[in-house]
Amino acid sequence: MRPFNRWVYLSVGSNVGNRKTNLKKAVSYLKRRLIVVTSSKIYESEPWGYKKQKNFCNLALRVKSNLKPYELLRFAKQIERKLGRNKKFKWGPRTVDIDIIAYQNIILRTKNLWLPHRWAAERLFVVVPLLDVGAELKLNGLSLEELKSKLEGIQSLKTC
Repeated sequence: MRPFNRWVYLSVGSNVGNRKTNLKKAVSYLKRRLIVVTSSKIYESEPWGYKKQKNFCNLALRVKSNLKPYELLRFAKQIERKLGRNKKFKWGPRTVDIDIIAYQNIILRTKNLWLPHRWAAERLFVVVPLLDVGAELKLNGLSLEELKSKLEGIQSLKTC
């Protein structure tokens, strides 16, 4: 077995059914193959992309993993399906969404996986929870604090 020595930051969101319960279930499933080091508070945000849907509850996780990036992606997608995610269209409603925000210092640009996450720097609901878990990331060349300052006037966030 490979050692759990890879630092990964995840974002987990839900806007269908009992959102907080969905998040708790997702974290519980993630703990089966990852070591959850820190979890953020749960935040509520307006939908991003497609607006005509219920608000999301979101959290961030700092985890240690022994999975390679594509293994982790497959594991996350399995959990989403297990919890009833039915992807009808891009940015639509979902019981749970698990995004890999950053994986070590890896930069990856493929059709299925983009690291660091392609839109993380544009989403306050990702940036603020990452600050909660002590992430010292730079996204698009900016610190999380700089991104938070930039996004706060444009997007809103409250505890869920």
